[in-house]
Amino acid sequence: MYIPKNKIITDLYTRGNEFQYLSNKEEYSGYYHKLYNGKFYTGKNPNDKPVSEIIRIPTNDAQWEETPLTGETLYSTYTSNFDGETVPGQYQNMREIDVYNAVKGIDINQVFQLPPAYYPTPTEDDYNLGVFTRYFCVKINENVYLEISKDTYDNLTQEKKDWAYELYTPFWLQWTLTGKEKEVELVNSNAIAITEQRLNRRGLREFLKGNYLKFYKP
Repeated sequence: MYIPKNKIITDLYTRGNEFQYLSNKEEYSGYYHKLYNGKFYTGKNPNDKPVSEIIRIPTNDAQWEETPLTGETLYSTYTSNFDGETVPGQYQNMREIDVYNAVKGIDINQVFQLPPAYYPTPTEDDYNLGVFTRYFCVKINENVYLEISKDTYDNLTQEKKDWAYELYTPFWLQWTLTGKEKEVELVNSNAIAITEQRLNRRGLREFLKGNYLKFYKP
């Protein structure tokens, strides 16, 4: 079953005394991930086999409130990724996190807007001009791209407090629409290469599937 990435919290880690297998109640330690419905499973992500459901050990002193993720919201980064050991040897003490949240004025119940996907449609004015601007964002820790609207781009660049702007790098790309076909193809291909170089990232070309004539009109 396919699960959108924005509905999974991956690469979490527990050193033990926190989770047990649902099937046999044996204690579990290692990597795990969390789904939008509040359930936990072994493995860094759903593709990290074998995947078994785990539950919190009932005697754990910590008090946990499970809140399902939605397609539009994300846990505060100070609560979603710090309910255990994010990587081996980097255990997070929840008391310290609570103090940090208090000092920074972070509401742990606040949820953050994730950038929604957007499919642009060039206008007649764009075609008369011959170019238009496409807006994108890429996750800061992996080459996962998304095409977004101008409004979403502005919210991320302006670091609006109700947006998960810290998780993404927003950027724009000038896209050529008209001209000689081969020239348009070359110009857009070069624009992608320059953008990847500017971002010091790879993967944009693959995300756009090498379609350098997207929206092209002869």
